Amino acid sequence: MKYVVIVKPKKGILDPQGKAIKKVSENYTGKKIEDIRVGKYFEITLNEPDDELIETVAKNILSNEVIEDYEVIKK
Repeated sequence: MKYVVIVKPKKGILDPQGKAIKKVSENYTGKKIEDIRVGKYFEITLNEPDDELIETVAKNILSNEVIEDYEVIKK
């Protein structure tokens, strides 16, 4: 069983890396981009499905719940 965990900064949290990429992208393309947010992407493979384990890892290890949101996707 494969899981994907996506971690993104919460709305309202500054994302300086995303802002830098947005600025470079606009300078490179000459086109306005409304927003770019930078996050983290994790692929986790288990022999047996274990949603509770993945939820625990995503919440307590892969993300910082104070400043980040996460999403778990089963593949």
